[in-house]
Amino acid sequence: MSRLILFDDGRAELGPLGDLRCSFEQRTGIFTGLGRAERSLELQAELHLMDGDGALASERTGRTLVDPTDSADAIIVNGRLADGGALRVPDPGVVRTTADGSITIGRLAGDALLAFLADGSTGDARVEVDDAATCFTHPWDLLGALGDRVAADAALSDDSLPVPDGVVRFGEHAVHIGANARVLPTVVLDATDGPIWIDEGAEIRPGTVLCGPCAIGRECVITDRSLIKRGTSIGPGCKVGGEVKNTIFQGFSNKGHDGHLGDALVGEWVNIGAGTDNSNLLNTYAEVLMRLEHDGSLHRTGLVFMGCVLGDHVKLAIGTRVMTGTTIGTGAMVASSTPPPAFTRRFSWLTDAAPKTYQWRKFSSVVETVMARREITPGPAYLARLAALHVAAAGD
Repeated sequence: MSRLILFDDGRAELGPLGDLRCSFEQRTGIFTGLGRAERSLELQAELHLMDGDGALASERTGRTLVDPTDSADAIIVNGRLADGGALRVPDPGVVRTTADGSITIGRLAGDALLAFLADGSTGDARVEVDDAATCFTHPWDLLGALGDRVAADAALSDDSLPVPDGVVRFGEHAVHIGANARVLPTVVLDATDGPIWIDEGAEIRPGTVLCGPCAIGRECVITDRSLIKRGTSIGPGCKVGGEVKNTIFQGFSNKGHDGHLGDALVGEWVNIGAGTDNSNLLNTYAEVLMRLEHDGSLHRTGLVFMGCVLGDHVKLAIGTRVMTGTTIGTGAMVASSTPPPAFTRRFSWLTDAAPKTYQWRKFSSVVETVMARREITPGPAYLARLAALHVAAAGD
């Protein structure tokens, strides 16, 4: 039997979304790349990082790092592969690439596998170009065709609970309700344009409207009278309310109150205060440009609708206004009466007084308190990475 190796080729430029997680940990549909591959192939993955913190990736995922001397047959999958649904495994000795040469998936053994693990080369493997395959590079790539990927991932579903009495369901697409999920009376499930995925243990409160394709993760709570529009994927352990559209929540983040969030990417352990709104369209209807690093260049997103990127542990006070194309760095706290800058630095402490850096002692205490509420203890590699990011931010 083949092994499964998820690899990070180090080519993603994700700004704060890449501070604490690898490419295969990014949510790209219902699942992360790692979750999709394991579910699709029914194998537990080993991890291979061509550049980055392998100890952190292993600690976060609970998966082992690959032995670079093990040449046994393996299916290799690029963590940047953005296609939804079941993976198509090539024949032995074959690797597939995108049109620009990025390896997407392959099956290698022996010297060819050892060469790949050593330097990313394909040796004497046969290369097949898959023009339909896509790999993400920037955060906004994760939002492109998000609804299609959610729909494709939904085909990997297990048996579903029946739609409960008192819930309005219409549309021809599938509705998946996982074990121990609660979908309460007066909820509307609109599967007209795509499937709806409600994972195990989730709770959908009364008066909520879910529009497919969308995904609600394990143990999530969708608060009363919420509107979750098409193309939204909410990772595990989130509490979400208000109006949300074409947005990815990585997991364990809260937006429990009214307010609009559209075309956005939200990391983990983010808290969005009541009445917070983001803009996802310029008044000029022009292409949105974004900066992913404070000293980096502006990127063309190719999108007219693009909201914001919120790094892990970002906190937004009530009534925050987030402008089109804003990036807010890991650990920033925004409590100002004016919108935050288009790029807000990591660990910024923004109020109407002069901006300053969030003190590490206070920040790390909040991290441990917030994670403990979900019965999660941050590991040493995780805390070390946050500390290194804080030192770098304080020295800028």
